[in-house]
Amino acid sequence: MKTASLRARLTLWYTFALLIVLCLFGITVIWQQTRIGSRRVDRELEALSATLESVVREELREMGSSGAAAVEARNTVTVPGRAIAILDAGGRVLAAHWSGLDRGDRLPGGDAGPRVWTVGTGSGAWRVHARPQSFGETKLVLLVASPLSDLLREQHDVQEALLVGIPIVLLLAGAGGLWLASVGLRPITDMARRAARIPLTGIEDLGHPDRTDELGQLATAFNGLVARLRAALHAQRQFMADASHELRTPISIVRATADVTLSRDHRDEAEYREALAIAGEQARRVGRLVDDMLVLARADAGGYPLRTVDLYLDELVADCRRAVDVLAAERGVTIRAAASPEIPFRGDEDLLRRLVLNVLQNAVQHTPAGGAVAVDVQHDPGNVRIRVSDEGTGIPADDQKKIFDRFVQLDAARHGQGTGLGLPIARWIAEAHNGTLVLEKSGPAGSTFCVVLPAAVST
Repeated sequence: MKTASLRARLTLWYTFALLIVLCLFGITVIWQQTRIGSRRVDRELEALSATLESVVREELREMGSSGAAAVEARNTVTVPGRAIAILDAGGRVLAAHWSGLDRGDRLPGGDAGPRVWTVGTGSGAWRVHARPQSFGETKLVLLVASPLSDLLREQHDVQEALLVGIPIVLLLAGAGGLWLASVGLRPITDMARRAARIPLTGIEDLGHPDRTDELGQLATAFNGLVARLRAALHAQRQFMADASHELRTPISIVRATADVTLSRDHRDEAEYREALAIAGEQARRVGRLVDDMLVLARADAGGYPLRTVDLYLDELVADCRRAVDVLAAERGVTIRAAASPEIPFRGDEDLLRRLVLNVLQNAVQHTPAGGAVAVDVQHDPGNVRIRVSDEGTGIPADDQKKIFDRFVQLDAARHGQGTGLGLPIARWIAEAHNGTLVLEKSGPAGSTFCVVLPAAVST
């Protein structure tokens, strides 16, 4: 079954809500009309009862006999379409003009208080007022009644008007709602058509929105989404291009070495060993590159969960320093580390170790022979700071923004010794632990990288 359009669904919901409102309105109108009509009838009966009381009082003063006074009062106060009855204290009828009211067998006595009720008869519903009244020592019950046919007729007319009016109003409202929905959703439809024509390449988008309402906000958010998608696509393509370039060099070296080695039928053992050493070195380089690329790819996809454990950062930094001592000794570089207190921490030990190793190796590789690398770990309130300083030539100001880009190696003399992914991986690890990795300063005397990690890491 084909799903109805949003325009149709909005119209249906709008019409349904309006139907409920109109039904409630109709019920309220009928209830209020009944209430007002009943009050009108009660006021008329109260006025008629007061007139009857006044006439009975005058007749009793003139005649003295309650029966004769009741008959005379009935003849005087006769009102077309209204029932009048005068009863004694025992409920016996002295005089009455029922006017179509079926009196029944039970009538109120003088000991009963004032009563107002509605009675159904063969001729229809009647509203009845009965009120005991004392005229000196004579006690009588004055009963007046009015048919409710006029009230019921008014109710019927109102119900008929509502039954005819509500469908017409719903029809008009549904047509108007459909038109309003079409007008209101037309900008979204236009945006959808334009979005379907937007290519993944280029600079096209929905254009600068000239609206400040919700549709303008939607267009702005969509343009931002398109920009982020293009940036992600560009980064992916650039990553693939850089990775292909980086992989091509070691593979070409391995292939060229194999071709040269196999170009002659016989070679010395030393030549074979040299060829295998070259191939092994390039294979290790490819392995490091693939491993780093895998880490970044999983990080970009959000599929690299942190395996947090309790550890001591000062011990982890000391272990990393000892591990890099071998590389530093080969290059004639000294690593100095200031004493630091125990720093308890909770994080991914393997990733944190990789972070510190990458920063330390970067510092050693940029420090000339005879230089030194300084490592300083400080525990500030709320933060842990790890500073690594080298004694290299510094990083030019124009290149300082590029050092955390992938596959970037600013030192041409070192090109081929690394993958260009060490600092980007280090920065991602710091950010994964809600921290930062920044180039704090750089100049002719060297550069300082600072890792800031929160003392309490959310897991």
